[in-house]
Amino acid sequence: MSRGREFLVGLVIIVAVAVAVVGTLWLQGTNFGRPTRTVEALMLSAGQLDEGNPVTYRGVRIGTVASITVEPSGDAIRVTMLLTDPVELPPDPAVVLGPESLFGDWQAEIVSVARFPRFSFYDVPPDASTSAGVPGPLLGGYALPEITRLTASAEQISGNLADLTDRLELTFNDETAANLTAAIGNVEAITEDLRALVEQQSAVAASITANADSALLEVEQAAIAARRSFDRVDGLLADEQIDSIVTNMRVASAGIRDLAADLSDPEDGLAVTLDRADSALARVDRIAARLEAGEGSLGRLLTDSTLAVRTEEVLRSLDFLLQDVRENPGRYVRLSIF
Repeated sequence: MSRGREFLVGLVIIVAVAVAVVGTLWLQGTNFGRPTRTVEALMLSAGQLDEGNPVTYRGVRIGTVASITVEPSGDAIRVTMLLTDPVELPPDPAVVLGPESLFGDWQAEIVSVARFPRFSFYDVPPDASTSAGVPGPLLGGYALPEITRLTASAEQISGNLADLTDRLELTFNDETAANLTAAIGNVEAITEDLRALVEQQSAVAASITANADSALLEVEQAAIAARRSFDRVDGLLADEQIDSIVTNMRVASAGIRDLAADLSDPEDGLAVTLDRADSALARVDRIAARLEAGEGSLGRLLTDSTLAVRTEEVLRSLDFLLQDVRENPGRYVRLSIF
């Protein structure tokens, strides 16, 4: 009976040890014989990443962090990741270290550099290489800021704000407030002036626009009238009468040329005609002088008023006689056939 109990106790202990070993291996990400792939990345800081933390891709766990070491030069750290799922990485892979949850656990996420253009991924030197037996390439990484760093940054920002507040309190006193109020009043007055100026200029611009529209309308009407005139001129030029008009003008020009030649003739030209006209005018002057002097019948008629009155009476009597002849022809003319 004691041997059975001892055997049972030993079996329980063995099973417990096996469960503990298997659980430990499972928690450490042991693949239990599945094919694995090792990937390494260089970055400036590891943050709160620890060995055994998960490695994810697009939110899915594909491996664990195997080791975290500092480079011999001290310029970067090397994170070795053991991938258990055969996934195809993006063409520009990189590693981002960040919190996995709100409880402080971190993870290494394989991402595409194009998705995070603002992250300062570690620039892997050309001469850097992976560890022995680890295939390339060597990835660049970036660690998100830790909570403690954010707290320190927030504290520093709070201190800067406090200093800025103190300086503002020293700067903005009662006198500054009064000056600021006066400046605001000046700005309001300037704004009113500008508004009035803008309204005035708007009215001027509207008037100019109206005048421009009227001028454009007149120009358009003038252009239409000019186009009609040009059409008429084209029609006239295309008319056959233009040829006859041009021919008549050519003939008239020839006639004027002949007339000018005749006038310039020394024997029977303009000079001879003018001499004859002078002689005729001289004779008219002599006749007029004799008439004014009372010579001849016309001269006495022009100078003697009695003769003019008698002549007028004779003409009146002759007029009466002619009228009586028209009214009473039988009194003066007797016509007898037999």
